[in-house]
Amino acid sequence: MLPLRIYISATCLVCEHTRELVDQIRTLRPAYPVELIDLDQQPTARPDFVFGTPTYVLGETIIALGNPELSTLLRFLDRAIFTSG
Repeated sequence: MLPLRIYISATCLVCEHTRELVDQIRTLRPAYPVELIDLDQQPTARPDFVFGTPTYVLGETIIALGNPELSTLLRFLDRAIFTSG
């Protein structure tokens, strides 16, 4: 499974909602690998292609800049599960 990495920052005005989405994903897809990466705590973890927060990255592909709808995010994850397995 491709990991879902979500990059956030303390200066991000909508990242509190991002944390809520992560909690929902972890509840609805508990086996799916999700990493919440706080760039203020781990500045060296930022890939060159991440230029804003929140950024949702599936594998090495940006799937959302800003918070997507939960249903959209779940479709991405389900498609990734289906194509990898």
